[in-house]
Amino acid sequence: MATPPPTPAPNFPVPLTPLIGREREAAAVCALLSDDGVRLLTLTGPGGVGKTRLALRVAEALAADFVAGVAFVPLAAIRDPDLVASAIAQALGVCEARDRPVAEGVKRHLRRRALLLVLDNFEQVLPAAALVGDLLAAAPNLAVLVTSRAVLHLYGEQVFAVPPLALPDPARQPPPEELARYEAIRLFTERARAARADFRLTEADAPAVAAICARLDGLPLAIELAAARIGLLPPRGSMCSHPRRCWPDSNTGCRC
Repeated sequence: MATPPPTPAPNFPVPLTPLIGREREAAAVCALLSDDGVRLLTLTGPGGVGKTRLALRVAEALAADFVAGVAFVPLAAIRDPDLVASAIAQALGVCEARDRPVAEGVKRHLRRRALLLVLDNFEQVLPAAALVGDLLAAAPNLAVLVTSRAVLHLYGEQVFAVPPLALPDPARQPPPEELARYEAIRLFTERARAARADFRLTEADAPAVAAICARLDGLPLAIELAAARIGLLPPRGSMCSHPRRCWPDSNTGCRC
């Protein structure tokens, strides 16, 4: 009996910090991509909501399900839609030939491969959506996972809106041990601890931490940036009457 070819080593980046939460979202996206009827899935949402981190978690979980593995294409630095084909070719290791368009070489490479193609930050190259449609038409075993603030509007596209991290009810202040169950609070606590090893979520800190996460709308990137400043801006302290404009400060109070 022939030995099946080994799954290629993933070529997607490995985040430096663990993903906090997102178990439900990752499971839902994996289930969608495991459906033969879903070959194009777009993760949408505002900047900083964690689309890329969720896509990487899904890519890691599904890498073994695709014989040709996963190819991750970062598009954040690209503004010209005509350069998307070259970016995909580079990620796939396809050499560009002078005698044919690069898109044709990519199609030929993908035609018989079962591969998950991850296109990250697609919103700035939306006119290249036609290329994505062409690749899917040419490669029947190809699946494409896109992260974008805007949908591609392609036939067969499935859209998954990435929600903010879970937040506690602002009208009810649970104790710290219960508060820590919410994803936004867990993320703040973990990142704050990385910035200040002695940080602990206490009765005194909990209200301010919850308020910070709420005013940042549960957006992971904003929460991480806020937690990284914990040494300069401790959450313990008074809260002003402008909860969406200023930070709590244990030394000077309201800073707005």
